[in-house]
Amino acid sequence: MSRCKTTACKPARNSRNEPPPPLSQLPLRKWFTTNEVWKSYVEGFSKLPVLKPRYLPEGLLPKDKYEVFWKVVDEQGLRPLLFMKERYYPRMMAVVATTLRLKDTLDEVGFGEFHLKFWIAGVKDIINLGELASLCGLPNDGIRFKGGSNPPKEFEHWDGEGSLDRLRISKISEGKYLVRGMDTDYCLLHYMLSYIWVPRKGNHGVLTKEHAFILRAMKEETKLNWPYLLAHRLMRYTDSSCEAFLGHGMLWTKIFEHFNLDLSGEEAVYITEENAITSGSLNKMGRGTVAVRKGRKNKAVAESASSQFGTNLDCQITPELMEVFAEKMHAFNIDWDKKMERVDKRLKVVESRIVSQAEELQSLEEGIIPTFLGMLSQESKER
Repeated sequence: MSRCKTTACKPARNSRNEPPPPLSQLPLRKWFTTNEVWKSYVEGFSKLPVLKPRYLPEGLLPKDKYEVFWKVVDEQGLRPLLFMKERYYPRMMAVVATTLRLKDTLDEVGFGEFHLKFWIAGVKDIINLGELASLCGLPNDGIRFKGGSNPPKEFEHWDGEGSLDRLRISKISEGKYLVRGMDTDYCLLHYMLSYIWVPRKGNHGVLTKEHAFILRAMKEETKLNWPYLLAHRLMRYTDSSCEAFLGHGMLWTKIFEHFNLDLSGEEAVYITEENAITSGSLNKMGRGTVAVRKGRKNKAVAESASSQFGTNLDCQITPELMEVFAEKMHAFNIDWDKKMERVDKRLKVVESRIVSQAEELQSLEEGIIPTFLGMLSQESKER
């Protein structure tokens, strides 16, 4: 770690036809020292949305029910990121992203230089891979994967039909796969990848090529160097061609605290229950995934169903099963109501058309048809 006086300039990105925020909302005097950096922040990074951090509540996924999931989590050393509940600073993340740089000259055996650096008020802060691993509570070992669609050279053979069969996924387009065929534990791993470990936007029911490689590594019990991957992920957030948002807010808070930055004037967003992953969201992942959700109402419904239908059934009625059934019925009722609304609208349109056509026919009977009959009668008299 080092801190030294310098200046930085980064070209503006993500320029849009939107007015810049008022000066009262910009930390110009405190954080920036050059007009070029300020312009880059105003025109690009200050407008990037910040991805909402998520965390896994304790006890939501019991180890006795999801043994494979927790085994993989412990093998990869990812528990600290699952339960992280740090506050985060959205504007400060954009400020740092404006001047963020990454240097990676590591060779295959680990020789070379690797660090992240950024400038705050003309002061350069540098953090190396070991320090980043220590802040995250992650081990600094395993294969180095930069993320994206290009795996390391020694694992290029994973990019093919073998991975599709191994993960039980199907290709739906270039670089995108369907996750419904995976086992429950690996569906959960993919969910945590999409929301916590390597968060992204878009359809989380679709597996990206990047996540497919990570899940294949987990399946093969191949250790990944997560601090290395996270560092490259932080750098990708500064590139508008990769990610149009900022992420890993809680990790940035640990980095800010590591450098003792004065954030007293910055607005902090605190982690609440709204950031927690719920059993309802996990149940929506796909076939075969039913998370544990405690509740007296669900238990009472299950007990009532058991007493009504008996216990000698092919499958045991549980609170979780009744909860899924209730959610499906609720969704069905919503869909049915929407369909009925559309039917009513269409019937009204048809009714209005019938009325207008009836009026046109009536006008024909009252006007045009009698006139036409009169003309015929006159011609017949003349003959």
